[in-house]
Amino acid sequence: MTLETLNHCAICNSENISAFLNCTDHFISKEEFQISRCDKCGFHFTNPRPSPDSIGPYYESNKYVSHSKTSAGLVNRLFHLSRIYTLSYKKNIVKKYCQGKSILDYGCGTGEFIGSMEKTGWNCYGIEPNPSARAMANNNCNFNVTDESGLDNIPESSLDAISLWHVLEHVYPLQERIMTFRKLLNEKGMLFVALPNMMSYDAKRYGRYWAAWDVPRHIHHFNPASIQLLMNDHGFELIKIKPMLLDAFYISMLSEKYKNQRSKNLIAAYFGIRSNIEAFFKDRNYSSLIYIFKKSD
Repeated sequence: MTLETLNHCAICNSENISAFLNCTDHFISKEEFQISRCDKCGFHFTNPRPSPDSIGPYYESNKYVSHSKTSAGLVNRLFHLSRIYTLSYKKNIVKKYCQGKSILDYGCGTGEFIGSMEKTGWNCYGIEPNPSARAMANNNCNFNVTDESGLDNIPESSLDAISLWHVLEHVYPLQERIMTFRKLLNEKGMLFVALPNMMSYDAKRYGRYWAAWDVPRHIHHFNPASIQLLMNDHGFELIKIKPMLLDAFYISMLSEKYKNQRSKNLIAAYFGIRSNIEAFFKDRNYSSLIYIFKKSD
C-alpha cells in the first residue's frame, strides 16, 4: 500500500493541520489510520491516506455492504431492508426539489437508486468507479453505467439534478469534481449530497469506534459547517437539510460491535433512537444528513 500525506487542507488550503483522532479499519484490514483537523476552517480528513492507485483493495469485500447483495447477518439484513425505504425517501426528495427529469447519480454503487429513477421516466446517467459494483449496476439499469470517464460524455448545463448518496466522503479530486458538477447542472439544477455527520450524538458517543469514520475508505469527514463552506466556494447555495433517520440505527449497531467486539443490538437500537431524539430536540445533528444545494446567482 502506498500512503500519501496531505500538508494542506482540501477546502481552505491552510497548512495549519493537527492530529485529531486515530481510528481502525474494522471492515477489512484492521490497520490504523489518523484523522487530521484543519485548525483554520475545521475540516477533517484521513491523513495519511492510501493513494488513489492503492485504495481499491479496501473496497473488495462482501463486508462492504453498499457494494454487496448478501443478506447474511443481521446488520446486512437491516441495511438491505432499510434501503427499500431509503430509496423511496430519496426519490421523493429529488422529485420535490427538482423541476426537470434528468439526473446523474455519481457513485451509484450497484445502481438501485438510479435504476428506480429510470423506471419512473427520468433520463439517467450513472457513474461508478468500482468495477464490481459497476457490473452489478449495469444489471439493474437499462442504460450504460460507466466509470468516471463517462463524465466527459455529459453535455454542459444539461442536468436537472446530481446526487451523491454517501459518496463525497470517498472522492479524491474533491475540488475538481464539484467544479465539474456545477458545469453539468443547468441554471436551475439541484445538487443532493448525503453525508455522515461527525457532529451527531452517536459520533460523539462512540468516538474512535464510530462506524461512519470508515477509514480509509472515507478520506473526508464533514460536518454541516465544512460542507457548506466547500459548496459556497463553488457557487452553491444551501436551501435545505433533511435527516436520514435510519442511519443512526445501522451506524450504532456497527459501532457497538467495533467497541465491544460483539453485537449488542438492543443497546445499539437504544442509542440509535437516542441519537435521533437528541438531534430533533437540540441541534438537528442527525447521524446522516442530506444537503440540498442550488446553483447560486
